[in-house]
Amino acid sequence: MLCVYGVVRADHPGVTTSGVHGRPTRIAPLGDLGVIVSDVDHELLARRRDVEAHLTVLEFAMKHGDVLPFRFGMAVADEDALVVALEESVPRFRALLDALGGRVQMTLKVVRDDFESMRAAIARDARLRRYVERGRDSTVIADRIALGAQVANAVDELTERDAQVILDRLETVADAIRPNPPAPSVVASLALLVRPQRVPELDSLVEDLRQQLGTRATFNYAGPMPPYSFVA
Repeated sequence: MLCVYGVVRADHPGVTTSGVHGRPTRIAPLGDLGVIVSDVDHELLARRRDVEAHLTVLEFAMKHGDVLPFRFGMAVADEDALVVALEESVPRFRALLDALGGRVQMTLKVVRDDFESMRAAIARDARLRRYVERGRDSTVIADRIALGAQVANAVDELTERDAQVILDRLETVADAIRPNPPAPSVVASLALLVRPQRVPELDSLVEDLRQQLGTRATFNYAGPMPPYSFVA
């Protein structure tokens, strides 16, 4: 059985680090391309050491050439089965290598702090601030519900504004941006396709955004990595 890591150009030098189950990797031919594979003794289970080995192989591959990464878990019986499974996709793989070549993926997830965002939303809106001050001590349920709705709307508007600012700034550096599905309290969750020489510029931009949003948001920024989000 073969564990499949990713598609590379035929002239890729390969990966010397061990793969899943500690087995050596090799490049199996696929038309005018190649596929990084390694033998495995049994079915793939998402154990931490095996997932990390899979990621390490792809990171090493990325350092020495373009790679289209596969998620952990793809396995085929042998090289003949590999060709049967993937040969129809060779034109698409070739086009993706051309489109994504010379670029890496960075990821950014920005999550708002609801309390700090509420404070910021109230502080920046004088009319809402007066409304809050008037309604803070009200014991009428309808008044408190209305106040809560006003504040929630203001927080959502601030979040949308922050999300747009983040996107506008990142578009000045990234060649492509792919958003992840929206989730509660998430201001932005993005995959960024970037040329390696522009990663320091992106690092600085993300730090500026972190300072700009301050305590009302938490930033989780990672990479560089192979372009997982742009292969599907």
